[in-house]
Amino acid sequence: MDDPYNENRRSGLQSLTGITMAFFIIMFTIQSCRKDFDFSKVKDLSWNPDFALPLVHDSLTLKDALTQTGTEDHFYIDENGEISILYYYNNNAFRVRPNDLIRITPVEFSYSHPVTAEEQAALGTGDLIIPPVPFTFNLTGGSADIRVDKLLVKNGAIRVTTQHTFANDGYLTIRILNATKNGAPFTFPIGPFVSGPAETIIDIAGVLLDLSSAPNIVQAEVEGFLRKSTRPVSGDHIAADFQVAIDTIGRFEGFLGHQTLPQLDDTVRVDVFNNAFALGEVYFVDPQASVTIVNSIGIPADVTIEKLVAINNASGNAMDIAGNLGAGAFFSVPSPLITATKPTVTPMYYNNANTGNSMNDFFNLKPDNVAFQIKAVINPSGTPVNFFSDTSSFYGDLRVKLPLYGHFNNLTLQDTFDLTISKPEELEHLAFRTYIVNGLPMNTRMQVYFTDEFYNKTDSLTGKDNIMINEAPVDPATHLPYPGQYGTKDTTFILTADRMHNLANVKKVLVKAVLHTSDNGQVNVKLRADQLLRLTFTARAKLKIPLEINN
Repeated sequence: MDDPYNENRRSGLQSLTGITMAFFIIMFTIQSCRKDFDFSKVKDLSWNPDFALPLVHDSLTLKDALTQTGTEDHFYIDENGEISILYYYNNNAFRVRPNDLIRITPVEFSYSHPVTAEEQAALGTGDLIIPPVPFTFNLTGGSADIRVDKLLVKNGAIRVTTQHTFANDGYLTIRILNATKNGAPFTFPIGPFVSGPAETIIDIAGVLLDLSSAPNIVQAEVEGFLRKSTRPVSGDHIAADFQVAIDTIGRFEGFLGHQTLPQLDDTVRVDVFNNAFALGEVYFVDPQASVTIVNSIGIPADVTIEKLVAINNASGNAMDIAGNLGAGAFFSVPSPLITATKPTVTPMYYNNANTGNSMNDFFNLKPDNVAFQIKAVINPSGTPVNFFSDTSSFYGDLRVKLPLYGHFNNLTLQDTFDLTISKPEELEHLAFRTYIVNGLPMNTRMQVYFTDEFYNKTDSLTGKDNIMINEAPVDPATHLPYPGQYGTKDTTFILTADRMHNLANVKKVLVKAVLHTSDNGQVNVKLRADQLLRLTFTARAKLKIPLEINN
């Protein structure tokens, strides 16, 4: 016996030499809205006039029905290649970046030196070095909670504003005593001296501050050098204001304090419920969700799940099951080692077993969105060494996993195809033959609607009736269809002349299938990616006028 899943595909029109354009009083343009079809030869043609056209040879699959445009990658087949799984996720549900944990406020200090009579006299005979003046400033503004041991600047600058009262070819030398750049002590000149206001910007990207001997404290010195000249004279003065601004930290070692991170939350769209389950009742045997914290910032944290909410936009119903998570509502996230090359990954899984069966209630709400909110406390105890680089992060990965194993009632699948009928009033009748092969372990009620371009229904293939297709017989031991066994339906429907006016503006055919497992949708079945509903539609049209044949 031939397997109906493997029958040859043929659709289209044969090029008919010698038939005038009057042959195309009726024209079918068939193309799936999701797939491309080729037209093959006419299978049956008689000259009374009566001719047949294959319209659709296609299939509805669970993957097409349950996923939406742009979410195809969420359809997952497990490692054994058998059971289909809908896998919805957001792998960046929230993200804490290192620079959100510590902000370095710009630090300012000023240097001023009045020229003495002795210095004026010395400049008359040679160059003059003005002894260095030391400065210290606290990088964290005196915060007792944060300790900076080492800090590599990724982006930052020192803005130097001078207001000298004289001009001289000399310069100021600024040294950051506990800083290096490319392994060398970090120092830079500002000069020559000019009278009046002037500004210089020094890029400090790549500067490494090693403050381990005196955490948070930056040590600097400013030294002057004047060339032999008649200026300055006694009474002139040197004035320079410095502002040190670190915008982005490239690497950090120290302690970030005991902090409760700002509210971390996210809402993830669960597209599977948009389509197939909107009108149906579903029961998953093993629905699952997980929150995974990925930590490449060198900080330990305690995480509390404060909310885990299912939201149905259509009904307005919402359900928060955070109170049912028990021990799973709290977990500790360890810090990676400072020598580690990979982050720590801390997952927490939720299923019926550890939520008091709440996962069933959660997903039976048919949520359009899954929302969560967590609280994270970093460095909950002690003062460990914290560290990070500019590429480090602390983020949450929310996953919603629905193995397609359960029972279903009124599970709705649909697909659309293009259809254009020119001058239907010149048809005597139109006969549609439907041949349907059901490889799903669910009984099916099917209806075929004719619609305009805006999907407004103008008629249906079977009127108020439905096409009933039996399920593929299910093996009770495996909950899967027996291999090679299918439910089939072969039916012909005739649209008579009094219905032809309903087809005048038809642009689409909408195929809608409503499925349910046996015993009123209460028998558990397993759904696979290779299960599908195969559709073959052909039409036989009889014209009211004869065909004209040109020799």
